[in-house]
Amino acid sequence: MTSRIICSLLTTLLLLALDKQLYAQSNFYEEEYKSFSGGALIGLNLAQVDGDRYFGYKKPGIVAGVFVNVQLSAKWGLGVEMLYSQKGSRGDAVVESVYAGTYIAQCHIGLSYIELPVVVRYKKSKYVGEAGISYNRLVKTNETILEPQPLYIDAEKNRFSSTDINYVLGIGRHLHKQLHCGVRFHYSIVDIRPMERIPSGYGYGTRGQFNNLFSIRLIYQL
Repeated sequence: MTSRIICSLLTTLLLLALDKQLYAQSNFYEEEYKSFSGGALIGLNLAQVDGDRYFGYKKPGIVAGVFVNVQLSAKWGLGVEMLYSQKGSRGDAVVESVYAGTYIAQCHIGLSYIELPVVVRYKKSKYVGEAGISYNRLVKTNETILEPQPLYIDAEKNRFSSTDINYVLGIGRHLHKQLHCGVRFHYSIVDIRPMERIPSGYGYGTRGQFNNLFSIRLIYQL
């Protein structure tokens, strides 16, 4: 499915969310029930890349976009989102060298994606749990390595994969009226850069590199 088709689907569902409502009757009151809803979100990614030489969620990034929810029952729903999401890695390491002595090597990996998550959602009281799959299309990269001896990064030889598939787990909470907050965990199912494309001396392990991040999100639901 192309990005254009997905954009059209999201736009259609978002328009439906503005005017389509179902009402459930009880013995005591009328309860509003929305089969479709949509909105916008903004948040902060705390990211790292597994398979480089650095550890810790030290790379901040923006996540922002729109979403639609399809309510399947009172508790179960399906969510589709279109996001701009910044991922990557940032770190430094003390290196001992017989040529340069002791020095601090620094590395920054910046990866910007258009992200399309699809999640199943389960609601209980004010809380929502979710799990699903996210398709990511790489739109921008920026990789910098600082050492005493310059290290050349070849745009082709050291390239990252153009797509990244993540599994997604999350939990959210209703805050007030239409305002929600949530935390998600993302991890690459397939490596974003295999071992043979990692700059020499900057790999860790034998499996290549993987996106690994937590996302803290503030959500406004129409």
